[in-house]
Amino acid sequence: MKIVVVGIGNVLMRDDGFGVKVVEKLKKMNLPATIYELGTLGLQILNYIEGYDLCIIVDVIKGDGKPGDIYVFDFDDVYFKTKNPISLHDIGLIEALKFCGFNYRLPKIKFVGVEPEVIEFGIGLSKPVEKAVPKAIKIVKRLIEEAMMSTPAPET
Repeated sequence: MKIVVVGIGNVLMRDDGFGVKVVEKLKKMNLPATIYELGTLGLQILNYIEGYDLCIIVDVIKGDGKPGDIYVFDFDDVYFKTKNPISLHDIGLIEALKFCGFNYRLPKIKFVGVEPEVIEFGIGLSKPVEKAVPKAIKIVKRLIEEAMMSTPAPET
């Protein structure tokens, strides 16, 4: 099972730096996954996730929750978990991935996101989003463990 974890966001836009902060901490752990911090990379994300079995994308997700709430979605369910369609970024990442799925072999994609409190120019996460970082790390580690456990053992 080849797993990639991708942190997306802009550290100069307060809570939008959540994905970056989470993957910075994940990089220091000995996990059976490739971990990338991709900033605000748009469609080029495909160059980093193609060829993997599972991709976990960590980002800010604007849903209908309170700041600091954590969301975990499968790619196919991303539009149906909240009253309003959620937005990961103005770049249309969801639409881009759906469109590119016709031309690329996309891995299974999971999103781990946090409801932001402040997305404006500045440095540092808001308190509720900062408190969500350890929770998101725990969730990402659990998703990796579950994926590794579900992989059949090689035949001998």
